[in-house]
Amino acid sequence: MKTSDKTGRDRKDVAVVIVNWNTLAMLRDCLNSVIQETQEYTYEIIVVDNNSPDKSADMVRKEFPDVILIANTTNNGFAPANNQALRIANARHYLLLNPDTVVLNGAIDKMVKYIDANPDVGIVTCKLLNTDGTLQKSVNNFFSFSRSFIENRFLANLFTRLDPKGNRFMSYWDHSEDRDIDWAFGAVLLFSQEVYDKVGILDDRFFIYAEEMDFYFRVKKAGYRSVFLADVEITHHGKSSSRQRRAEMFIQNYKSFYLYLRKHYPGYVYYLYRTRAFIYMHIWVVFFSLKYGFSRLIMKPDEEAKTQISVYTGTIKWHYTKDSKIPVE
Repeated sequence: MKTSDKTGRDRKDVAVVIVNWNTLAMLRDCLNSVIQETQEYTYEIIVVDNNSPDKSADMVRKEFPDVILIANTTNNGFAPANNQALRIANARHYLLLNPDTVVLNGAIDKMVKYIDANPDVGIVTCKLLNTDGTLQKSVNNFFSFSRSFIENRFLANLFTRLDPKGNRFMSYWDHSEDRDIDWAFGAVLLFSQEVYDKVGILDDRFFIYAEEMDFYFRVKKAGYRSVFLADVEITHHGKSSSRQRRAEMFIQNYKSFYLYLRKHYPGYVYYLYRTRAFIYMHIWVVFFSLKYGFSRLIMKPDEEAKTQISVYTGTIKWHYTKDSKIPVE
């Protein structure tokens, strides 16, 4: 039996929500892939454009007239924009999908089929592939201060070999089988109407970053499982919007993670992590300053090192501002 919402739209099996900022070409590819690869279940697509200067909203209006478009006149952020779409969606399930993704081999159909067959599952996600088809690791444990000393760029190669099944550290797992997980990157995140009703929508305070960690955490607290499907694949080009505003997004990453810690962990964890991060930033400034200085001596200036100096010094300065202070809820 079909049901309609107050706008008269028939209820679909899945609402595909895509928040976009300035990724017109990739958004077009994403929309085409959703339409071409979703054949078994009914769907609606809602695009929320955060005032993209590249005229993404105009492209959607012209080329995809059946897509529901919310064209913001400001950049409302990722979590708030997703919530705009979720509030008007009319479906049994909701899929949050990044605009820099390409759906492969009926991926959405497969995820909907799985969540329909497993009512104790609150969130379903899938394998992400880089542009060249290689694995993009996307699954992680919930944060632990002690474990964070092991899960870093310096030890990644060693522990990927020692713990390929992710028995202790999911970030080093080879993503080779279906399994219950703590959380995964929010590029692909499917959940049901039941979860929506019990857990709610994303936390608007997360402008971008960490909103998926927060949502997975809340879903687990509500008693649901989160599952990764290894045989379902979606290409994720990755950070296409964020890299356009690199320094600003680097600061936002810390702000969002601090908020996440403040929200879900004892106060001392927040202060310990913040102090350690602040110390590490100074070390990185010294490291990249030496690297850049040496590169100039050999007449081959390392522009990436120069950029890193700017990013880290800017983030250090931000830590002295009122905006960096995250209040207790």
